[in-house]
Amino acid sequence: MVSFLGMQTRTNFPEKEGSASKPLELVHTDICGPFRTRSPRGEEYFILFIDDFSRMVWVGLLKHKDEAFEKFKAFKALAENESDHKIQCLRSDRGGEFTSNEFFDFCEEHGIRREFSTARTPQQNGVVERMNRTVQKMAGAMLDESGTPTTFWGEAAFAAVVILNKTNVQVNNTQTPHEIWYGETPSVKNFKIFGSKCYIKNNNEQLGKLEPRVDEGILLGYSPHSKAYKCYNKRLGRIVDSIDVVVDEKGYIPRQVNYENIKEDEDYPPNQTNDEEEEPQEALEEQIRKEEKTPSRYV
Repeated sequence: MVSFLGMQTRTNFPEKEGSASKPLELVHTDICGPFRTRSPRGEEYFILFIDDFSRMVWVGLLKHKDEAFEKFKAFKALAENESDHKIQCLRSDRGGEFTSNEFFDFCEEHGIRREFSTARTPQQNGVVERMNRTVQKMAGAMLDESGTPTTFWGEAAFAAVVILNKTNVQVNNTQTPHEIWYGETPSVKNFKIFGSKCYIKNNNEQLGKLEPRVDEGILLGYSPHSKAYKCYNKRLGRIVDSIDVVVDEKGYIPRQVNYENIKEDEDYPPNQTNDEEEEPQEALEEQIRKEEKTPSRYV
């Protein structure tokens, strides 16, 4: 008899068996974090909620994991009010923030069925796990490319979710999550490059006649509560919402091609100048002939 003690492997995961047929029939949720750098308000985690039918995504920031229950109640009220549907099923992992007695009691009271992934099997909650990774990568790329301080990771995550909801289209579908959820084509006219320098109108009525009328800031995305941009005001030292904003996208230079930064970075070799001696043309041609005769390792 063959022993399975050293031969057991993981079971193959079955293909997906259908999906939701109406809004809020199934909601996926998960928490990501903690992040090494806290947000300006002290958050270390973000939580995602995804409607399986439309793939609309909602994001919230948390200081502690045990705030997940309050975030879910706020999401439930908002989503059910916007869609005129009730949440029927909530799928999550078995983290303690989702298995508390108050969470179970609340779902039982409102007729919400619970589904949990098996321990150490994130594939069973793959929809939100993949979205977690996508939001993280988008937020990280925006912060890194713009050179924006990592303390604004929460604002970058919010901006990433706004972009995904208005532009992400599933396979075999021609509508974005925003269009399916709200029934209207989303507008992206207000999209600006994250991390751009911006100028915020100072509406203080006590300004003197010769005092500056604008404050310099950093564009951090879009306000969830009004038709306004979310900006970091350098003079005030805090994040503000404002519609009176001029964004300097032309002056935006991604960090990868910011030559001033490259010169200061020791990891980059110094640029060659015209004074340096160039390799003779004959040597270059000989090198090319050698490379053509050498079989390639790649197809």
